[in-house]
Amino acid sequence: MDDLIVTGVTIIIILFAAVAVLIAGIVYVLLLEVHALATMDIQFILTSICLLLLLCAGYAGAGLWLHRTGRI
Repeated sequence: MDDLIVTGVTIIIILFAAVAVLIAGIVYVLLLEVHALATMDIQFILTSICLLLLLCAGYAGAGLWLHRTGRI
């Protein structure tokens, strides 16, 4: 039983560390966006918008594919 508890606590710690890294990355990208907006770096802003739209399209496409193949 002790091994199960250690494994569970380890997984929870890794999960929280991954969430912290993800949040830090999001904050960093938002700060880059604000800096680009302040300096009127239109190329960076348009590039990041295009990348965000591509990520959203990929996420939606994966969801539609999973739904169509009956995996959800």
